[in-house]
Amino acid sequence: MGESWRVARSASMRRFTRSRLIHAPPARADGTSAEDSPWRRDAREERFSNAWFRVYEDQAWNRRSDRSFDYGVVSFANRAVGILALEPDGQVWMVGQHRYPTGEFSWELPMGGVPLADCLLEGAQRELKEETGLTARDWEVLLERVHLSNSVTDEVGCVFLATGLEQGEMEAEPSEELWVATVPLPIAVRGVLNGDITDSLTVSGLLALAVRASHYGLQHLLAEPVAP
Repeated sequence: MGESWRVARSASMRRFTRSRLIHAPPARADGTSAEDSPWRRDAREERFSNAWFRVYEDQAWNRRSDRSFDYGVVSFANRAVGILALEPDGQVWMVGQHRYPTGEFSWELPMGGVPLADCLLEGAQRELKEETGLTARDWEVLLERVHLSNSVTDEVGCVFLATGLEQGEMEAEPSEELWVATVPLPIAVRGVLNGDITDSLTVSGLLALAVRASHYGLQHLLAEPVAP
């Protein structure tokens, strides 16, 4: 597993450097390959934990600078999952709520956290039902792997496309205060471009659908350029 992961990541590194490489790091003094990470974790101490994540203070050695750094890492117990629930006419279901860390109101795709050991699809189905009351007949992966803030956290997200929707009763958690709306895809994409929609998983999912609009018969909705 470890070796196949390394091969996959190296292939990903090379994919975008075959045609026009603008810059590459010079050779390392210790002779190790630049395709291998320059980082080595030497120590880890847990500083905070709750049911959703742990905060670690690491001692991380960097081969390039030949020195150790204090590195803070937020490690999540769940995988983030977003659901792009799409109506046949191109309406997208959105959920609005106040987010405590930013102090701002945020329009987002229905989303939540799925324990790492659980089935991602079943978790997505549960989150969609809880936040919108929707069930969906058809599911497919729109984006398999999105790092949400990879300079400080290992959190990984996935976006599903859900169609064949049927409305039911919401099952929101007691602490949640949710607004639910349907938004035409071009308006949602415009919200991304003008900064009204800022959640990274939502931004990624909406742009992925916009790029693939013709695959889903939605190209007519985006026939005109979507200006911010």
